[in-house]
Amino acid sequence: MDFFGNFIDFIVKGGPAMWILILLSVLAIAIVIERLFFFATQHSDSKALLRQIGAKVAADDLGGALKICQQNTGMLPRILGFGLMRGEKNRADITDALSIALMENLNSLERNLSIIGTIAVIAPFVGLFGTVLGIIKAFQDIALKGNSTPAVVAAGVSEALITTAAGLFVAVVSVVFFNYFKTRIKAYNQDMIVAANQLAEMLHFHNTGAPIPTDLYQPVK
Repeated sequence: MDFFGNFIDFIVKGGPAMWILILLSVLAIAIVIERLFFFATQHSDSKALLRQIGAKVAADDLGGALKICQQNTGMLPRILGFGLMRGEKNRADITDALSIALMENLNSLERNLSIIGTIAVIAPFVGLFGTVLGIIKAFQDIALKGNSTPAVVAAGVSEALITTAAGLFVAVVSVVFFNYFKTRIKAYNQDMIVAANQLAEMLHFHNTGAPIPTDLYQPVK
């Protein structure tokens, strides 16, 4: 109870800017949780998926390969399935179809990430704005009371700096998660591009009647 009371007192002392920072932090936390859940639902082993699909394509079973994609969750199986549905076309058409699917899904990878980036940028300024308002109020109170001892001034400035500290904290946490998700997006996007190109190559060999090189879908021994 004491902790809750101290927390509420901390927010109240920060003034209106503190409430804005609380809203920004809640929004950032909600997006972080949503993004973590999103990445947790993505297919993590593209090589294993390609081995399964490649074995079906090599056996001239495109329907079976498509079924494997439909049985797995995430963007990668959906993109590869999109390519398999055009498996009888030439390589250029298959590659174009996969490129379109990749671009469409890139938006899903980056969804709401710009909001976290914006919060990281504006949070320190909101905190600084709250500090300026707090200092103005502190000096107004000193002028009205006619008491300008160092202790009174220090107390007012100390309360005013609360929002600066809070703003920096929100910004640091937001930047950490922003960079973390950017790194994951880059790695996952690269993984999807490689997998899509490998699928296009598999289908090209399949359509030309040439045997599919085993290194495209089986681990090198």
